Amino acid sequence: MRRTSEGIWVGCVLLVALILVACGPSGPSKQELALQEEFEALQEMQAELNGKRQELADLKMELVAAVVEEVEAETEAGEEEAVEEEVDLASAIVALEEEVAAMTDEYGGRLVDALNANPMIEGEEPTEMQRTLIVMKSDEDLALARDWIEKGGDYKRAIEIYNTALLIDPDNEKVMAALAEAEIARYMRAELFEQAKKGMTQEQIRAILGQVNLHNIREYPDRGVVAWFYPTSEEGDAAAVWFRENKKTGELEAYQIKFEEVSVGEAEAEEGS
Repeated sequence: MRRTSEGIWVGCVLLVALILVACGPSGPSKQELALQEEFEALQEMQAELNGKRQELADLKMELVAAVVEEVEAETEAGEEEAVEEEVDLASAIVALEEEVAAMTDEYGGRLVDALNANPMIEGEEPTEMQRTLIVMKSDEDLALARDWIEKGGDYKRAIEIYNTALLIDPDNEKVMAALAEAEIARYMRAELFEQAKKGMTQEQIRAILGQVNLHNIREYPDRGVVAWFYPTSEEGDAAAVWFRENKKTGELEAYQIKFEEVSVGEAEAEEGS
C-alpha cells in the first residue's frame, strides 16, 4: 500500500511539472514579434533616408560651387556653361527634395508609432530597443531642425526642436552640438556676408548666404524692389540685400548690399533715398 501511495505522489509531481512547463513562457508574443520586425524595418529605412539626405546635401554643395564659378567666369561661353550646370543641379535638387520629403513623412510617423507602442516604464531602465528608438528620434529631430533652417531660415524654430529633443534625450551630444551651432549661426557673420556680390540673383544669394527667414523679406511692389534682411545681433540689427529687376533678363538681382548694423526700419528709409 505504501508503494502505491508513493507511486501516486510521484505521478502527481510529474503531472504538475508538465502542466507548469506547458503553461510557462513559449517565446515572444505576436505583438513583440511585430514590434521587432517594425524596429528592424525602421533601421533600414533610416539608413536609406540618410543616404538620400547626404546625396541632397552634396548636390546643394555642387550648386554653391557652380554659383561661384558663374560669378568668376570671364567669358560669355563660360557663363553659359555655368548657368546650364546650375539649371541641371537645381532640377535634380527639386526632384530629390520631393522624394526625401515623402520618405521623411512616412519614417517620422512610423517612428513615433513604434515609440508609443513600446513606452518606457517609470523607474525602470529602458531596454536596448527603447534606447535605440530614442536616439533614432533625436536623429530625426536633428534633420527636421535642419529643414527649418535650410528651407525657412528659421533658427528660432530649430532651436526649439533641439531643446525639446534634449528633454527626452538629455545626454545626446549631437543634439547639444547642433544647438550650440544654431545659436551662433542664427546671426549673419561679416566674413560670410562679404561673399554676396552685386548682380547676383536671389538663387545665387540664397546658395551663398543660406535661406533668409521668410519673415525677414520685405516687398515694395510700387518700386519693384525686394529686400532680404539677415539678423546680425540679438538687438534686432540686420544685414540687408536689396533686389530689383534686371530689365534684360527679367530676374531680380542684388543692387545694394550692406552689412552695417542698422535696424530694418533704418534700412528701408536708406533704400528709399
